[in-house]
Amino acid sequence: MRSDLSGTADATAWPGQPVSRWRENPQRVAWLILLASFAVFLVLAISIPLGISSYMRYATVSQPARLEPTLGTLLFYPPGGGEPVAVTEPRDDVKEGARVVAEDDSTQGTLGLVGEERAALGAAEVLGSVQLYPGSVLDVLRLRRPLFDRSPEPYQVRLRLESGQARIFTNSGDRRALDVELETPHGVITLAAGSYQVSVNDERTDVTVRSGEALLTHANSGYIAVRTGLRAWMTSEDFAHDAVAAEQNLLQNGDFSEPMLNTWQSYVIAENVAPGNVRIIEREGRRVAHFSRQGEENVPTEVGITQSVEKDVNVFDALSIQLDVKLLYQSLSGAGYLSSEFPLRVEITYTDIYGKVLTWGHGFYYRDPENENWRIINGEKIPPYIWYTYQSPNLMELLADTRPARINSVRIYASGWNYQSMVSEVYMLAE
Repeated sequence: MRSDLSGTADATAWPGQPVSRWRENPQRVAWLILLASFAVFLVLAISIPLGISSYMRYATVSQPARLEPTLGTLLFYPPGGGEPVAVTEPRDDVKEGARVVAEDDSTQGTLGLVGEERAALGAAEVLGSVQLYPGSVLDVLRLRRPLFDRSPEPYQVRLRLESGQARIFTNSGDRRALDVELETPHGVITLAAGSYQVSVNDERTDVTVRSGEALLTHANSGYIAVRTGLRAWMTSEDFAHDAVAAEQNLLQNGDFSEPMLNTWQSYVIAENVAPGNVRIIEREGRRVAHFSRQGEENVPTEVGITQSVEKDVNVFDALSIQLDVKLLYQSLSGAGYLSSEFPLRVEITYTDIYGKVLTWGHGFYYRDPENENWRIINGEKIPPYIWYTYQSPNLMELLADTRPARINSVRIYASGWNYQSMVSEVYMLAE
């Protein structure tokens, strides 16, 4: 008897049993596996080098900064909090998360941001620095350099000036650029290579571009580009939509177009004699402060106006005062035997970089001293009855040994026996 089972039959194949598709066409499956493997190979062959290249290009490492006090004592708050450290000597360990405070009125310091090795010099060249002035609070948010020297990416610096004044210098080295961003309570300032002055208080941020270009991005996403020789501002509500010339006028109502009570305060010095007076009048198409005294001769009196300024001027390179003067009468010749009794004089009270309160002044007269021993100090003879425009020298250079750090007040006065004089268009110009 023959069996129905045959060795040539597929023992696993039963009638009606489905056959896997990959077994129906094994060649197609092989090609799919081959193509998938090749695709994976291509992805890996491209992504791995790109990943390595991207890592080598964009990977960064923290870079410490150098803090150097130049006047007084700085306060250094280390990253992560803790008690402040008084800094009287340079230190090279200022890292991300640190805070630097110039608290006292006579304190200044410099934060050197990035040092790039220069073989020709045999030392590191500082590519960026921040000069801090009294009242400044600076946070170091980011201070990075590329991990690999072959990376073309720039050094990255992000700071926050919470308050105070600072001068920021940024340069691009031979090997790589330096990107600096400065946060303030009112926005972000992106700085190209150049020199900048920044002043921050609760109300606003002021930026002056000495050289280079700054991009001010307001907290509400508006922005303005500021170029060399211009300045702009930001507040919590708005920002300057047009940059203006860098020169600033630190005085208010110098043309006397507004009520004097809001900006200028008058005073009189006269002991038991007829006093002088000062009033705002209009003459020759301009509003002027008119000083006058007519009374007894041979008795000293004084009348003047003062304005409280209270503005820091550390960041400025130039500071001068300008005013139009007209002398009408003086009975006391010269400026008296002490060279202090001018028919008109302007005087600035300021605090110098050492914290000392000083004054500087300049007077005007037209009658020569009758006594040859009466010397004129800090004054000049001008023609009477005509307007004379006076602009002082750069006070930052003139007073270099006691350089002004803060302007406290400005006083304009007339003194002597009897006198008449006028002043108009008074400006204190800072650049």
